[in-house]
Amino acid sequence: MTAEQSAFLALLRDFASGGEAELPDGLDWEALYEIAKSQSLIGLCYVVLRDRGASSEALERFHPGFYSEVYHAANRAACMAAFTEKAAEQGIALLPFKGWAVKDCWPVPALRTMGDLDVLIHTEDREGTDAIMKALGYARFIDNHAVWTYTERDVMFELHDHMFYEYLANDFDYRGYFDHAWERGREPGFQLCFLLTHMAKHITNSGLGFRFFLDLVFFCRTHDTLDWESVKAELEALRLRGFAASCFALCRAWFGYESPLAERQLDPAFEAFVTEKMFRDGVFGLKNKQNAAAHTAKEVKRAKGPYWLTALDLTRKKLFPPYEDMQLIPWYAFVDGRPWLLPAAWVYRWGYCLAHKRKHGTALLAEPFTKRETVERRERLIRDWGL
Repeated sequence: MTAEQSAFLALLRDFASGGEAELPDGLDWEALYEIAKSQSLIGLCYVVLRDRGASSEALERFHPGFYSEVYHAANRAACMAAFTEKAAEQGIALLPFKGWAVKDCWPVPALRTMGDLDVLIHTEDREGTDAIMKALGYARFIDNHAVWTYTERDVMFELHDHMFYEYLANDFDYRGYFDHAWERGREPGFQLCFLLTHMAKHITNSGLGFRFFLDLVFFCRTHDTLDWESVKAELEALRLRGFAASCFALCRAWFGYESPLAERQLDPAFEAFVTEKMFRDGVFGLKNKQNAAAHTAKEVKRAKGPYWLTALDLTRKKLFPPYEDMQLIPWYAFVDGRPWLLPAAWVYRWGYCLAHKRKHGTALLAEPFTKRETVERRERLIRDWGL
């Protein structure tokens, strides 16, 4: 770990648990700034540095990012208020979640950055909310049938009609479980289970950064009357008890936060690897090449047969993706609700890939065979997390 990475974790620990980190002399402030930027935590670092009497050089480097985060927080709040008001006028129920739901647990809510505003709606309100967003000046992009994205300058909304719609590295029906959000979405225990499931999704699919773990710390501190035995039972049902133990053990190691869910002693090698990977991943792990073959590894983890049979089945699914997958892809939206059109979507997909993505498509088909070592290493990491 570099001196700047150690200093970054010290700043997070100060913010989360108090104290006053002693930062070494000669820090490369530009390098520290780039770490904070990759984790979307510039404002947090500025506040701690300011309160610790850091040099003018450090404060001048971090201050513009802090100012930008505070400005965007105020702008997002105004946009959410406008959307909420219009929805209420039409009798449309909304349930904000993810970052918006947890930000008020932070000591300084404006420092909880977020790239978009996630809101749950009822499926029957899809057209009504679409009309509201267009009237407010937002442009629409349909990610898939479950998520419609709206942008207006530097503000993005994601309107979901399911709180969770993917699968993890097992066969549990997380979508069905979190479809109870309208009845249970404001229960702290349910919210905590969702935070952990959402983290598990990111770890399984790509990666994630330190901000998610700060969410856990501040959420649990805010809801300090949680019924932990009930939470443990719910996590057991979700097959996430071991994963939660890993997450909270890391919160203890990084931030000094003790939780009843920190039931695991971390292997030092695992802790060191995960910490290093967090720095590589940034907020969502999208640029880290260590996350190659993540989808294949997830499928291998879910499978129960020998590796070569799983590899053949993955190749078959890539050539003939099931309806459940194809309906989520915008380019094949015409199959949504029309499963009999699936063969036409396959033919269209084959033709497009042959014409425009021949090399990339061939590499993806061969991935389970050509990158077996990478896939198995990634699968072991998923298991090490307790997933």
